[in-house]
Amino acid sequence: MKRLSVTGKTILITGASRGIGRALAQGFHDEGAIVYGTGRSADSIGWMRGTGMEGRAADVMQPGAIAAIIDEIIQKHGRLDVLLNNAGIASNTPAGGMKEEEMDRIIDTNFKGLYRACQAYYKAQRKAGGVIINNASILGMIGAPLAAVYCGTKGAVLQVTRALAIEWASNNFRVNAIAPGFIDTDMTEMIKKRPQVLEKMQQAIPLGRLGQPEDLVGAALFLASDAAAYVTGQVIVVDGGVIAQ
Repeated sequence: MKRLSVTGKTILITGASRGIGRALAQGFHDEGAIVYGTGRSADSIGWMRGTGMEGRAADVMQPGAIAAIIDEIIQKHGRLDVLLNNAGIASNTPAGGMKEEEMDRIIDTNFKGLYRACQAYYKAQRKAGGVIINNASILGMIGAPLAAVYCGTKGAVLQVTRALAIEWASNNFRVNAIAPGFIDTDMTEMIKKRPQVLEKMQQAIPLGRLGQPEDLVGAALFLASDAAAYVTGQVIVVDGGVIAQ
């Protein structure tokens, strides 16, 4: 058996409609995994049609939405090997101007939605065990302007990853996180439209460029594979060297 292989493993990736989630879904599919991905609408996940992957419309903010898909996968395949919580949103609102509705939406998506998915997965596979990978951010480790609530939720993701890894270890669950740096997705579109800001950001990255969504695939494949059988409660930072400074 190849320890780094994910061939035949079933995986559910939330927020697989675009950006990092889409790259992760494609990456796992290319390596032989059975991939399910969610998006807020059927259209958002339509790119999966005809690929051999399975797309499901589900909003992580809705209680029970991800639990229903987890149950569906287990009924069909007998197990769900990996849950990859990727769904997340951000904003560029000054901290003093953040309205209650916007704050709730970020918290409900980035933290509560992720937590509900972890709960549902644990309850469904308490006897079999499993693997959880949470997509956090380096902004859960360092501060940034215009991102106070986002930073807070991603810091919470890192802490809940560690807590669940300890609590559920006796049930044979491994829980880890990936912390991306500045990745070239729609979340960085505003930066790319401002050449001076983009140049300054690239200068702050030791590898000298924004990350690509595909740069996250290797870390996720490792954590999902048997090569990481003794790895839990950890965070793999994929940021081109930013927080090493």
